Amino acid sequence: MALQDQAYIRRELDFPGAVTQGAGGAAVKRIQEWLGYHGNGTPIDSKFGPATDRAIQAFATRKQIAYAGSMTPAVWAALTEPMARIIALPGVAPGKPYPQLVRWFAEQHLAAHPVELGGANRGPWVRMYMKGSEGESMLWCAGFVSFVLQQAAEKAGRSAPIAGSFGCDELARQAKDAGRFVSGKAVASGDPGFAALGACGIFLVRKTASDWIHTGFAFEGDAESFLSIEGNTDHKGSANGFEVARRTRRSGANDFIRLG
Repeated sequence: MALQDQAYIRRELDFPGAVTQGAGGAAVKRIQEWLGYHGNGTPIDSKFGPATDRAIQAFATRKQIAYAGSMTPAVWAALTEPMARIIALPGVAPGKPYPQLVRWFAEQHLAAHPVELGGANRGPWVRMYMKGSEGESMLWCAGFVSFVLQQAAEKAGRSAPIAGSFGCDELARQAKDAGRFVSGKAVASGDPGFAALGACGIFLVRKTASDWIHTGFAFEGDAESFLSIEGNTDHKGSANGFEVARRTRRSGANDFIRLG
């Protein structure tokens, strides 16, 4: 099933109805989350009161959309446009190397600036990457990687090189089974070197020889360092941050997965 048709995606994007003051529940929560994303924040308490109404009015006015106290398809579409745009990213010309496609898709996600909303590891972006799940225990870096891998593969009309997972250790296992795991020691020594990853690979932050605690996409690297696009991080490079961000990391502290 295409990503855009998945039930967990449709729950984020489908119009929740003509919600008005006094309403409550998941539909109101989603409205409040998106208001926060757009800078019109109000408490995410699933209760549609005067503050939520005022926040919607401010958003609608800025977007030059009519709003008279009841949620409309036009206002909802404007609120959810960043995610809808990501889901609807077009197909690509056949023959373009898959690692290049992965990097391009990762960059589109980065430009949309997915962030947590409503608490640690919560909000519509987290639910998208984690197939509807959210909560403090839902570390979503691997979910971000897996979503982008699948999206690029779907648009290219091919299978992803690994199945994907919500866990870094499982990504490493899949890579080893597929012969795509590249030791950070090999990268640091130049044999086979970072060039083996091609235009884009996956990095795995190594805690021990059998335990990895964070992941993301790696490119433009050498034996010393590389650039990344990663989810569930922050300006400190945390493994439990709040956004998708671009970072610079040391090569030797990571292992890698080849995509090409």
